[in-house]
Amino acid sequence: MKHKLWALAIALLMAFPLPAKAHDQLVDQSPSEGETVSAGVVELTLTFNNELLEIESGNEIVVTGPSGEVVYAGCLPTLGRDGRISLDLDAAGDYGVSWRVVSQDGHPISDSFEFSIVNETGYVADPDFGYPACAGEVELETQEQPEIGYWLLWLSLGLVAAGVFFFLRPKNKP
Repeated sequence: MKHKLWALAIALLMAFPLPAKAHDQLVDQSPSEGETVSAGVVELTLTFNNELLEIESGNEIVVTGPSGEVVYAGCLPTLGRDGRISLDLDAAGDYGVSWRVVSQDGHPISDSFEFSIVNETGYVADPDFGYPACAGEVELETQEQPEIGYWLLWLSLGLVAAGVFFFLRPKNKP
């Protein structure tokens, strides 16, 4: 009986592991979610807890304007832990930002947020504003698909439960 309790304890520990903290996370952003800023050149900064991989095809950002038009779609220049881009914005309203970066472990992480612009000074954006050369190359998908590991976890938990049941069931002795 003692061995069965040890086996049960080990099976339960294996079935409910502590969550892994492998992926990097966004720790700060400017402008922040829901913040209102004045029209003009807005410095959009995303700061992460670890350095990002500096690859153009994986670090992407899409900024949409108040009427849903794409203001900028392209690469997100990164340096160390920061992804930064300057945007020349003059239309008042809500702007959406969707981003995707590649963390040090090679996994992409993504999210989105909104901020608002007010134009009380009559600022007019420069039509020749210098965006990075990769502008217009990407279009982010905002829906994330669950990884196969998620489904394998639930399948393995069912197998462990079945194994514990058959291991601990009473034995018929003739």
